[in-house]
Amino acid sequence: MGQECGNGALKNKIVRHGVLSLLLLALLSGCATRSLFSPYPGQARDWKNSLGPEPGDVVGRLEKDADSRDGVLYLQELGRVQQVAGQDRASKKAFADAIERYQRSDAAALLRASGLAADTGALLVNDNARPYVAPDYERIFTHAYQALNYWAEDDVTGAAVELRAAANEQQVAANKRGKEIAKADQQAEQQNVDLSRYDGYFEGLDAAAGSVKASFQNAWTFYLSALFWEAHGEYNDALVDYKKALEIHPDLDMIKADVQRVSRALDGRPLRHQGLVAVLFEQGYVPARQQISLPIPTPHGLFAVAFPTYSGQNKPAAYRLTVTSGERQADTRVLADVGGLAAKNLREQLPGMLVRQTLRAVTKYNVQKKANDDFGPVGALFTQLFNLVSEQADQRSWLTLPAYAQAARLLLPPGQHTLVLSTPGGSATLTVPVVERGVTVIHVMAPPGRLITRVLPVQEGPL
Repeated sequence: MGQECGNGALKNKIVRHGVLSLLLLALLSGCATRSLFSPYPGQARDWKNSLGPEPGDVVGRLEKDADSRDGVLYLQELGRVQQVAGQDRASKKAFADAIERYQRSDAAALLRASGLAADTGALLVNDNARPYVAPDYERIFTHAYQALNYWAEDDVTGAAVELRAAANEQQVAANKRGKEIAKADQQAEQQNVDLSRYDGYFEGLDAAAGSVKASFQNAWTFYLSALFWEAHGEYNDALVDYKKALEIHPDLDMIKADVQRVSRALDGRPLRHQGLVAVLFEQGYVPARQQISLPIPTPHGLFAVAFPTYSGQNKPAAYRLTVTSGERQADTRVLADVGGLAAKNLREQLPGMLVRQTLRAVTKYNVQKKANDDFGPVGALFTQLFNLVSEQADQRSWLTLPAYAQAARLLLPPGQHTLVLSTPGGSATLTVPVVERGVTVIHVMAPPGRLITRVLPVQEGPL
């Protein structure tokens, strides 16, 4: 009898140690546990509520979180919060640190060392156990915002470098996207994962992506770049970027007129007695990922797993900003549906994510079955609790990005001009300088209920 009690105690001890080992594995998976027990959209409410001239203690919290394995995400949020607060130097450092993380992440991906280590934990926990890797559309916005930081300091060289880096990110993404999707489809076939069976679960995701063709196609960044090159007389580069923006939005008359204007400049007929005033308008916040439950088949039956998605119902409607100068008026047009880019990025990654979820479901089921076979109901209970706690969808994404990035422009004679900016949520009146053949950019950010504006130094003359 004493021997049986001893064996029972030993079994219970082993179960406890085994479960503790599983939980320890989750903890050692890096900052995943924070997203595991506190989904990222809840954390990001603080950053979003603090977006404005006085960010408060959010900056210190983001700086602290930047040391984590998800640090690149917090650095992106930090750079955005500081930029909106007018802290251009601090924002520039945060974005530079994020860009350095991109480079380190790319190098690690080539070596596959850190990636394999991270996936081991993710197989038992979830994708939150994988260090955050910024998707292409986030990288492109980082370079665009960094260009605006340099622009605000009138650092022409720095702005040019970042604008070329943004264009390069789009080209690299275009070259690799097809290969990545093909590889994921091949893995799905090797693992006998029928991707088509899940199509019905992602109709909302397709609706949220809307008409976005690829997650890396960002006409807003191309437009910003084209304005810069045109201001400095680099008409060929400006024409290339205006045309790239037009390829993404072929029906926008504004960009068609820009192409015609720069084409005339290339023919020796540049603007006379006029300059450009461009308004870069960022509306609202990009929607957060939502969580749904997917039934994943295993050899022993269905296993419910949490999966991220987007909903078309939660997507905000775009509205225009109107810029008026005397009798001249222009309305902004949407150049980047950022929520659509985020949804499209998730859609492009679905094959690989579904393969991982299938392997994870089988692994978790086998662990649970083994615990039940070896240790009875007690072991099964512990593993069920672990599976319940750990089954959270990866909802991480850069959430202080706007829902829509828009632009408008006016051609005005040189001198000081008073502009009225009007939106459904508020208005502002600014006095701005206009220089012949130069470009004056007004950066406008409209978080819900607010309108934040800044006028950047005029760009003009040869580089």
